[in-house]
Amino acid sequence: MRLGSIAATIIGAIVAVAWIARDRLTGPAPAPARSEAASHPEATPMPSQESGTETDDLSEISGVGPVYKTRLAEVGITSFAGLAGADATVIAGKIEAPVSRIQAWIDAARRRSA
Repeated sequence: MRLGSIAATIIGAIVAVAWIARDRLTGPAPAPARSEAASHPEATPMPSQESGTETDDLSEISGVGPVYKTRLAEVGITSFAGLAGADATVIAGKIEAPVSRIQAWIDAARRRSA
């Protein structure tokens, strides 16, 4: 009986190490597809880009790295002015980030676009 529990423990450890190694070699799994209409039916749609071609380097705002910069662009925010006029709650739901973080970005964007 004791040998069986030792074998089960060893097998469990091997599986855990293999799982960790797989994640490190292949990177994290991609984020699941988001259906905004289903998850936020009351959310207002994002306004289209103000001027159509105006872009700013949003990564100049503390906390906006390449991933969040891409997610913001996916919802139509590519400028400080666009971010400054956004609603933190709506954006947070669309890009899967905390409302407090988005509000800090909006405040920083307002200072930059003023």
